[in-house]
Amino acid sequence: MWSQLAVSLQNGNLYLIAIIALGFIGTLIIFERLIMLQFVYNVDFKKFLNNLRRSVQAEDLERAVSICKNASYTSLPSIGLKALEALERDPHTVRGTIEEETIDFLPRLESRISILPALSTLILLIGILGTIDGLWAAFDSIEILDTSEKQARLANGIAGSLNPTTMGLLMSMLFLTGHQMLRGLAIRLTERVHYGVSVLINLLAPQEMATYVAAPMAEAAAPVQEPVSKREAAPTESKTEVEDDSFDDASVEDIKDEEEII
Repeated sequence: MWSQLAVSLQNGNLYLIAIIALGFIGTLIIFERLIMLQFVYNVDFKKFLNNLRRSVQAEDLERAVSICKNASYTSLPSIGLKALEALERDPHTVRGTIEEETIDFLPRLESRISILPALSTLILLIGILGTIDGLWAAFDSIEILDTSEKQARLANGIAGSLNPTTMGLLMSMLFLTGHQMLRGLAIRLTERVHYGVSVLINLLAPQEMATYVAAPMAEAAAPVQEPVSKREAAPTESKTEVEDDSFDDASVEDIKDEEEII
């Protein structure tokens, strides 16, 4: 198989050349994403958050800023640095700043990863197309040859036509494996960032969260008082109606007594 692939490359098979070019691009994407996810965006979240928590609780913001700068220039330390800068300017903008920086950062974790499945499918289709083209060429060539050469030429043509599909399958399996590996790293890193963002909000914007939670509770408790007032007003109205009814009965009896006297 490998010898046939080498021979096809030496003969300048355009389908193999296209597959190798796309394979080179996909391999660059895999290595670039692996380096970014494993070594650039991935930091020691537990150690970073513990150090940041101690500094914030001690009200040492300068040390907290230094911790963020020394940890990394991106990922969660970058979000924490922006939040600390917002805390110094206006404490009411801390939560909004954290949300903005998180929304801006999270798409970077999965950027270019979704290209790999599409690239894998494209390479496989190019390989199948190359095989079909090779089969056509093999069957066309035997029509002009002698009977003694047809069998050997047809066998070589079929064997050579399978090379693009073979290369396409190899590249496709490589890219699909890389895609699943990178996607798993991105999902795990996304979960860690979400946890770190929750810790930052609890550390730097606890009052805003308390206000946000208390407001719906106050709105939910307000309508409860209205039925009580209605229930208190209902007996009063019923008492008034009873008194009115008793008054009407007494007045009727007086009138009858007066008529009898007359």
